[in-house]
Amino acid sequence: MAVWKLIRGEHGVLAALASSASYLVAGGRDFFTLALLAASTFLAEAGLFAHNDLANLEEDRINRPHAPLVRGEVSAAAARALAYGSLLAGAALAAFIGPIPLVIYLIAAVFGVIYNARWKRVPVVGNFTVAFLTSMTYLYGMAAAGGASLLLLLLFASSLVANLGREFVKTAMDYEGDMKAGVRTLAVCVGPGKAAALGAWITAASTAFGFWLAYAALSGGFYLLALGAAATSIALIYFAVLALRGLWQKYRNGTLLAFGVTLVALVAEAVWRLSS
Repeated sequence: MAVWKLIRGEHGVLAALASSASYLVAGGRDFFTLALLAASTFLAEAGLFAHNDLANLEEDRINRPHAPLVRGEVSAAAARALAYGSLLAGAALAAFIGPIPLVIYLIAAVFGVIYNARWKRVPVVGNFTVAFLTSMTYLYGMAAAGGASLLLLLLFASSLVANLGREFVKTAMDYEGDMKAGVRTLAVCVGPGKAAALGAWITAASTAFGFWLAYAALSGGFYLLALGAAATSIALIYFAVLALRGLWQKYRNGTLLAFGVTLVALVAEAVWRLSS
């Protein structure tokens, strides 16, 4: 259980679902490639989360006092072996998928390690990196299928912008702990209120891509994805308003749920395409 908490295993499962569903929606049908894709995605998430806890132990003593490393449930040596071992194993699997997926994997792994070690402490740059890495699962699955998909490109764009807004609001929520730990975030630089407001407006702006995705999916006969994208976009506007009103925790929980709606729709669309 401690290791699962360290690697945030549920995030790895969701990321693996996203990349696998993207592969199927993009037309991929090779089950060996699908298995490699899911496993390598999970390993990348596991490695980066374990490395994140190693690199940010001092901040976690304040913001995440129940984290496995803080509580001593997992040793630093074990976490280090898990972090780098997972990332290397994932890269090995990605190499079997193809050169472009391998490049995408390596970009994500390198950027993730640099973010954990340095960029997390750089306002805006760190937030953008997290949003970028979160959204790359769609590109990874698309690349594994060997082609380009407008739907997945729009999904990547909407996810990138929405997650960037969410990252800014999160800096407002972590303001106290980051101040005590000496971490310079957007909220520390401009104040939590302004950081949260900017995040809310960016979240609302992301729905331009979301509604475009819904239209493109509807036009292409991807009805489940169209419904999910439209529902997510409407929800994001609502939660952005809540963030502007200072209800940051409701925004944080609600946006995560909204993102989940699109993911469920993407997976459902992939299963439908596979069975038809």
